[in-house]
Amino acid sequence: MPKFYSYLLAIAAAVFTLNMVVSGSNFNGTTYWLGRSQVEVVQPINASKFELILANEADNISMIDSTGQELEINSSYSFWRGDYIYNLDFGQQVSGNLTYILPHKGQQFILSLKQNDPVRIVLPLGYATGERLLGIANPYPDELGAEDGRITLTWLNTSKFQMIEVSYYEEKAPFAVKIIFAILATLAFGLLAEYYLSIRRLRGIRDETEKKT
Repeated sequence: MPKFYSYLLAIAAAVFTLNMVVSGSNFNGTTYWLGRSQVEVVQPINASKFELILANEADNISMIDSTGQELEINSSYSFWRGDYIYNLDFGQQVSGNLTYILPHKGQQFILSLKQNDPVRIVLPLGYATGERLLGIANPYPDELGAEDGRITLTWLNTSKFQMIEVSYYEEKAPFAVKIIFAILATLAFGLLAEYYLSIRRLRGIRDETEKKT
């Protein structure tokens, strides 16, 4: 029986891994690779012209076609009511990935949704999310996975959301928090024990005083 259960666990793990690979290869949305000081964005494009609307100013905008070649872009830029608007003209119908860089600091990423396309957020290497005390993703993602050793969060249907907010932390942080709580609990127990012993000593002194009188 133990071997049978081991086989079942191995099959389940293989199926899970296969689903992860398939879901990753079939993803056709915008991916945000979070870094310590910037976000690298990869957005699939199939058009001759495209209007890119962002909440922050972008840098290093480029278009890579399906053959891996970088294409020339005729672009114009405007700022309107808090949005950075880039009108991109590729000169012909193209299919590939539009890439650009956004500024980012801290361990919280807030994405204002301008379109209803699928979204994938890739956390920095060595970081995680999901511990309510340390940081969570809101709304909860449709899929959780991994890519290049980094945790990925995927929202397949963003039409009902106005923004996505992800707070994340170092993977070792929960262990450190548990150690801190353990230390605090030990100190609290020590204080309670000292308080209890002090009360007993005071009661003993009182009893001795009463006997003498």
